[in-house]
Amino acid sequence: RKEFDADFFTAVTRDAEVHGGDPFVVEAGIAYGGDLGAEGAVDLLRFANRVPLVYQRGACAITDVTKRINWRNYELTQPGGSGMPQGPAVVLVGVASTNVPFTSESKDAVANVPAIEDEIELAIREAARELKSHLKRRQSLDRRRRKREVLSEILPEMADKLASVTDQERPDVERALARIMNNVGVSHERENGRAHL
Repeated sequence: RKEFDADFFTAVTRDAEVHGGDPFVVEAGIAYGGDLGAEGAVDLLRFANRVPLVYQRGACAITDVTKRINWRNYELTQPGGSGMPQGPAVVLVGVASTNVPFTSESKDAVANVPAIEDEIELAIREAARELKSHLKRRQSLDRRRRKREVLSEILPEMADKLASVTDQERPDVERALARIMNNVGVSHERENGRAHL
């Protein structure tokens, strides 16, 4: 949140696991929307023991796992069906351990260890499910808003026409619109200091 101005944030910390006698923990986070660039691949931020991994991105297990995930299941585009997803998002993955397995002495990339790769995938998928829920909810609200806008234009005209054809009083459009949109009205009353619905 400090680094990116996004609409949605989620973070996941997996339970500790063990590889080769050394415990490790995987953390993943996703930021989506806001001022993040919609063009091109998402940014992947890799960390080992809270230290950013800047070099050898292609040799890192974190990158490999991120590319293997089918991001279309989580509402992000992925040209060709594999590779880095595209969209206004940042994916952050960190591996913390007393002995992080690196690919070399330069400590620029996490080695491809199946146990660690599995935990990375589970953490990313868990965060991605929360992103998918957010995007689905936003799509639903957008559809509802568009429906309300269309009905708000059509219903008054229909009410006027109906009133002129039947020579009766114009029907209450707001109540009809509320019923169509399944809006629920709640009123509060206070009696003796207690609220009642």
